[in-house]
This record gives sequence, C-alpha cells and structure tokens, in this order.
Amino acid sequence: MRREWSSWIRTRQWSEFEKLAKADPSQGLADTIAELELGFPEKTDKRALRKVLYLLSQAGFEPREIEEFAARLDVPIVPIEAAFMVSPDGLGDTVITYGLEERGRVGWLVAHLNSRTGVTRAVEDATTLDEAHTRLIRLRNLTPSPFISSEVPVEFALSRLSKAISITKSLPPVVAYWRARLPKEATQSHPMDAVARKKFEDETLKAFLTNDEATMSWRLEMGSLAPALSELFDEKFEQDAERQVAAEKWEATMSTARKQLFNGETIADHRVRLLDLAYLSQLKGLATSDMLLALADNLSEFGPESVYANTIAAKSMLLFVHSLRAANAKEAARAKEDDRRN
Repeated sequence: MRREWSSWIRTRQWSEFEKLAKADPSQGLADTIAELELGFPEKTDKRALRKVLYLLSQAGFEPREIEEFAARLDVPIVPIEAAFMVSPDGLGDTVITYGLEERGRVGWLVAHLNSRTGVTRAVEDATTLDEAHTRLIRLRNLTPSPFISSEVPVEFALSRLSKAISITKSLPPVVAYWRARLPKEATQSHPMDAVARKKFEDETLKAFLTNDEATMSWRLEMGSLAPALSELFDEKFEQDAERQVAAEKWEATMSTARKQLFNGETIADHRVRLLDLAYLSQLKGLATSDMLLALADNLSEFGPESVYANTIAAKSMLLFVHSLRAANAKEAARAKEDDRRN
C-alpha cells in the first residue's frame, strides 16, 4: 500500500481515491478499496468506495477474492520511491526523475544524462507527501510529445545515474547529496539487450525512421565537414552533365561524412538512444519498440553503412543545407535593403 493512502483512509478522503482510480488505476488499488468497502459500516463510506470500485472496473481492474474483515489501518507503509525517464532529445540527453521519501518529506532529483558527457544538468527540490502524490500522478500521466515518458524500475534509473556521474568531468553541485544513494558500479547491460528481436526489411526501417516523431529531432553536428558542404552548396550546376557531377559529389560527400561522423563513440551513443526509446516504448505498450530494436542492431552491425546512419546523416545534411539557404536568403535580403537605401 502506498504511503499516502494511509492518511486518506484515516481522514476518509474517498475523493482522493476516486481521482487516483481515474488517473492511475491498478490491481492493488482495486484490492485495497474492496477491503475498505467491507470494513467501513457507514453507508456514505460504502457508497463512495463502491463508486471508486466502479471506476476501477471500467478500467479493467476487479478486486481479487478477499475475506471479510474490519478495515485495518496498521498495514505496513512502504516509503515513496519512484523513478521516471523521458526519451532522448536532439542532443541525446535523457531526463531521469528520481523521488525518495525520507523523514516525512520526498526529495526529488531531475537529471539530464548524456551517454557521452554524463550529467549535463541537474536540479533538486523537496515536497510534502501530499505534494509528492500529486507529482507522481502528473509524472505517470506525462505525455511530452514528441518524446516518450514512462515510470521505470528504480534500480535501472539509479544505475544510469551512477554511470553518468562516473563519466562527468564537472558535476552539478546538487548531485553530491544523491551520490551516496547510488550503486557504486552501474549495470553494464541494457534491459532491452535480452529482448527477442524481430526482422524488418531495410526499406521498412528507413520509412519508419523517416517518419518517427520521437526521433525527429535527432541529428548530427557537421563539425569539420561544414566547410566542404558549404563549398558544394555554393557551386553552380546548370547543365545535365554538371548535375550528374553534382550528384556524384554529393554521394561522395555523404559517404565520407558517414564514416567521419559515425565513429565508435557516435555509434555507441546512438545505440543507447535507440535502446532507451525502445525500452520506454515497450513500457508504454507501443508497437514501435520492435522497430527501434532492429535499428539499434542494424547500427551496431553495419555502422556508417547502416540504415540508421544513412537516414540520420542525410537528414542532418539536408537540415544543414536548409540553414545555409536561410542564411543566404537573409544575406540577400539585407543586401537588397542596403541597395534600396543607397
């Protein structure tokens, strides 16, 4: 039984259970409400509790068979401890929120983790138990589109925090307090490593990745390739033969870019991104999990020539070219305005 339920029972705040049944129904809640309905003799209490049971039944949760007894309020209370994860953003940062109850209050750590650089940002705060319950409901119902959010096992979250801290060069000050609560050694394997794989054709994987909203912001920084791309963009190709040359140059540039951009570190980083997104998708019951796993395996096997590398590199280059066009258009407009004024 959750910690906050005890105070609700003592003060007969059945409306709180009703809110919970709508926002976060569960088998444990159904069993608890059924026991309470049997134990409280007053009609008003029974009526309110039966309404909660009805809401739970609409959500697919029926109480398991129980023995009739007076309501017990001395059930051992488990302190609040929960963890949540939001899928990687365009920079590869995954957000983990961890809450832990101590001495009647709940402390919260919100950390942005990057598989390359570790903890990139972290904030903390503390709430009362009632505030913590409200936050838990909000977190469990969070839909940060286009990203995916889900509650995750505490052990998994703490392991990821521990691993990120171990590679961080300059830790945010707030992390120091939480560091003692983390495992000394992070788990090396990912939960999705043990999941059975499904096979997909390359074209299917490419079509999925091209249109998947959760990975839409993922891209690569052009870095040292930017000058070469800028030079190619500035060249003028007017004849058909010249356009053929342009296409060949573009393909050669793409091939070189993939090999430079998708080195071992980048492959490892984006593989973790895909596994994290697949894990969250699986926890949310989304069918996309299998496709994301296939992309992660394809990336590990083929590296710069993988479906993932080809698609992400092409998208990144097109975005870079788009930014060049926008910059050129802005410069042309500025020059035109200067000529008009002169």
